[in-house]
Amino acid sequence: MKLSEIIRILEDIAPPEYAMPDDAIGLQVGDPGQDVRRVIVTVDVTPAVAGEAIRRSAELLIAHHPLIDVEYSPLRSIRLDVYPQSLVYQLVNAGVGLYVMHTNYDSAPGGINDVLAERLSVVDTKIMEPTYTGKMFKLVTFVPNEAVDAVRAALSEAGAGVIGNYTHCSFQSPGTGTFKPQPGAEPYTGKVGEMEKAPEFRLEVLVPEDRLHDAITAMVAAHPYEEVAYDVYPLWNRGKECGIGRYGKLQTPMTFGGFCAMACEVLRVREPRTSGDPESHVETVALLGGGGGSRIKLAHSKGVDAFLTGDVNHHEFLLARALGLNVIDATHFWTERPGMIALAPRLHDLLSPQGVTVEYLDDATMAER
Repeated sequence: MKLSEIIRILEDIAPPEYAMPDDAIGLQVGDPGQDVRRVIVTVDVTPAVAGEAIRRSAELLIAHHPLIDVEYSPLRSIRLDVYPQSLVYQLVNAGVGLYVMHTNYDSAPGGINDVLAERLSVVDTKIMEPTYTGKMFKLVTFVPNEAVDAVRAALSEAGAGVIGNYTHCSFQSPGTGTFKPQPGAEPYTGKVGEMEKAPEFRLEVLVPEDRLHDAITAMVAAHPYEEVAYDVYPLWNRGKECGIGRYGKLQTPMTFGGFCAMACEVLRVREPRTSGDPESHVETVALLGGGGGSRIKLAHSKGVDAFLTGDVNHHEFLLARALGLNVIDATHFWTERPGMIALAPRLHDLLSPQGVTVEYLDDATMAER
């Protein structure tokens, strides 16, 4: 399977537009045209992970964190004695590609934060910090009566015509289309050189921005006309909202001490840093995988009883204490790890029919062997 084909699947799971501004996502090492038969998913491209990927003859690494980051570690040279240049060199030399799914996968449905909520039994979740709102479009085409149902079905299968919990939503109105086929045309109805008046339906559907290309492609393929007339109108309607962090209710309310114990067991965190009253009641929880110490005030504004994240510094703990917010610093790595682990079988189901194997690997899994 070509790397470019896998990239299209990855971008369907976590569209690039979901990423925070200037985030270093996407293909960082590799050739889109290379063949891929073995994929390894990880959180960080460490020397151990890179070495094991090479040893296993993997052609692609999918990581959460960028190896090349203009803001934090700009790549000014490729040296074997300097990190991370040395790892970039090793991957290039071994023909191993590297694709990064970072804040776009944080925000995406089923991504880092949704998996974290699922693992910790937090239900009825909402987005903590919206970072992206999709654009909506109205797609209009003109279809002969006998083809309306087929074209509508094709549009719906491509993701158009969804309003809330309803699919196959459209509006159609009758009218008359006119056209005069020119020499070389092969008209569905009418004759070359003669004006044709055809009974048609104006068929219109709502389409989110990320489905527009697929919807147009599906519409043209299902439409019986040689040349398909259609219009695309940008709308003020707000599309799907995505963002980082989640907040919701614990499936089973418990004390803060009990929540700490449960979270550490589920996430396998050995030495969490906490602030709060172990006997206080915890029913609502905010979660942010990775580094969320700067979001203490935001979590507090959601009215939650506890906030679980990583990378909380001294002053942020003091702020949480002053606000009366229970906080667990379960570390950056261990709060993001579940989401990347969950990505591996999800990708395996999509790629295995094409003969591609997918597995998860990190320093912790290798230490257990």
